[in-house]
Amino acid sequence: MITERRRQVILDQLNQKKIVTIHDLTTLTGASESTVRRDLCDLEKQKLLLRIHGGAKLVTSSLLEESKVGIRAQLHQSVKKLIAQRAVNLINDHEVIFLDSGTTTRAMIPFLANHQDLLVLTNSVDNAALLADYQINTIMLGGQLRNSTKAAVGQTVLTYLRDCHLDQAFLGTNGFDESHGFTTPDPEESLVKRIAIEQSEQAYILTDHSKYQQTRFSKFASIQNAAIISDELPADIKARLMKHTILMEVTK
Repeated sequence: MITERRRQVILDQLNQKKIVTIHDLTTLTGASESTVRRDLCDLEKQKLLLRIHGGAKLVTSSLLEESKVGIRAQLHQSVKKLIAQRAVNLINDHEVIFLDSGTTTRAMIPFLANHQDLLVLTNSVDNAALLADYQINTIMLGGQLRNSTKAAVGQTVLTYLRDCHLDQAFLGTNGFDESHGFTTPDPEESLVKRIAIEQSEQAYILTDHSKYQQTRFSKFASIQNAAIISDELPADIKARLMKHTILMEVTK
């Protein structure tokens, strides 16, 4: 099992069980004990878990907690690419779209280059820079910059967005479920997401399965306000979500 996939399995197990043992992880991944210990050490350095005797436990998360972009970029990379490709397939030439900040929305950008006469609005510094590299027509929304996500927020961004008509909006989320909707830690970034959804003909939330039943401080939309593009979810969760919204799944 490759390193990325193995570490994803470890994090998935932690999300489910809160505490995992090295013995269980070696059995599950087929890796040696020394390899698993090295994985746990590296994941602890990224503040994604806490090592304990014989294993690891999930880091208790706050409603206001948000990992840095560089850390999130390392997780679920292959899944994010598949989700990004599925999202880009929904875009037509000559459209105006909004790209939220985040590692999954950024993964869409290389696939956008084949579209004709596309206009992309984004509040993400990273996204804007990459869009420029691919010579895609871009409007960078300016405002106060959030260090953790490198996204512009504030009244200037909101005022501009409220005057725009968007064909489609593509956004990330820090957590989602039927009860709490889509949530994110920062209220100002939440407002940007909310307005982008309101101003678009169709909004999509790009998320992997690990965000399900994760809840953060600020709700920016109800489940029914946006379609979901995700990797494979358990059948019972899929059935519940499909009662409220459109769910598009990608498979490896």
